[in-house]
Amino acid sequence: MLLGALKMIFILRNIWPPGPSIDAIRINTRIEGILCLRCRVRMPLWTAITSSFKSFSTRAPGGTRVSETWENATLFPSNGFKVIGADQLIEEEELPDYQADRFYPVRLGDVFQNRYQAVAKLGFGSSSTSWLARDLRDHQYVTLKVNVHTSLVHRELPVYSHIASRMVGDLHRGQGNIRRLLDSFEIAGVYGRHLVLVFEAAQMSLRDMKMVFRQEGFEEDFVRGAITELLQALDFLHTHGEVVHTDVHPGNLLLGAYDNQLFQKFEEKEFASPVPRKLISSARTIYLSRLMRPKEGPMLLSDFGEARIGPGPHGGDIMPLEYRAPETLLYIGWSYPVDIWSVGLAAWDLIEPRKLFTARDDDGDLYDAAHLAQLIAALGPPPPDYLAKNSERRAEFWDEQGNWLGLAPIPHGRTMEALETRLENKSDFLRFIRRALTWIPGERATAKELLQDPWLTGEVPRN
Repeated sequence: MLLGALKMIFILRNIWPPGPSIDAIRINTRIEGILCLRCRVRMPLWTAITSSFKSFSTRAPGGTRVSETWENATLFPSNGFKVIGADQLIEEEELPDYQADRFYPVRLGDVFQNRYQAVAKLGFGSSSTSWLARDLRDHQYVTLKVNVHTSLVHRELPVYSHIASRMVGDLHRGQGNIRRLLDSFEIAGVYGRHLVLVFEAAQMSLRDMKMVFRQEGFEEDFVRGAITELLQALDFLHTHGEVVHTDVHPGNLLLGAYDNQLFQKFEEKEFASPVPRKLISSARTIYLSRLMRPKEGPMLLSDFGEARIGPGPHGGDIMPLEYRAPETLLYIGWSYPVDIWSVGLAAWDLIEPRKLFTARDDDGDLYDAAHLAQLIAALGPPPPDYLAKNSERRAEFWDEQGNWLGLAPIPHGRTMEALETRLENKSDFLRFIRRALTWIPGERATAKELLQDPWLTGEVPRN
């Protein structure tokens, strides 16, 4: 039986879960509800969502516009909110390389292109801020990703254009798990021009859901559903789209929405209880991001800002530090298998409270030798023939006989079996992880192959 669209069901409780950690508090969000997570993952494939993902277009589900009547923009509250002190750093200000003039100063209520009105801040990153907006023309909520003006390379637009050209014909089931790009435009700021991407609206990322609500890790069935839908998206990208995502991790796995109107609650909350903000100047205000009680929806793979078109081999730095695959650490050309490596680590991170690889030694120092030492502890030593693909890089960490030089101690107790602490029957899960995490990229299972793995399908593995 095929696993259907991931359904996340949340039960409202009258009490908070155990208090969040300092990291959770630093999300700086307003959370509208207290939740306990459960999940139901089996249902007929795509019966609820296929009509929403027929193309990357500005049209409503089903391919037709809801109405040609434009809405009027709303005047947002100018008082009734908490003002945060000038000496307190919040949101993007806490980024290590933050420079205010790189970011466009979006204000709640701003209307872009005479069409998109910003109604809530959803989040931020090192190169953009994200805002929920009301589409005054198509009567739906969308997400605006407002990029910094200093971004030299914008990969998402050409990647989405490339993907759209591959969506003609039969519907691949993974198309429904790729976040839709609806529109794009540029806006002029004081210091330069900012690219704005308009995406279908989505809820929280799985990373933020775990950090706020389930720091001990999600239930196994929940993770099976999420990983199934991630693999469906990657199977489409690798076999039909010829795209390497390169940045797969729980922060880029978003909970979508079956009902776009659920985002109306964000707007209503801003009028009932305006979000706290920091008034920098007459031209710039920094708002706290707002989170809403999650509802059921599909898993959406997002953020194609580092994606590459074509099978490669490609070169260059990619992937979050802890997620780097062996071929990126060893400066060997990479391709689709780097995404499969990320699938294994994403599955681990969603289930487990501790990361499999931290790239740090026992003193907390971050460096490549510490990362490679952890890989050796979990996977065993790398094959000599594979190290020979880049002899100069090999010589930094191994001698001519292939012996580890000891630039970082190998943490011998840091095996997968020792670090996995939550599952009663861990054998199927660890077998799945080992199919995704291998030294040699060509030995990793493909997305299509992993979709048939017994850990996901529930079938008894064959010996």
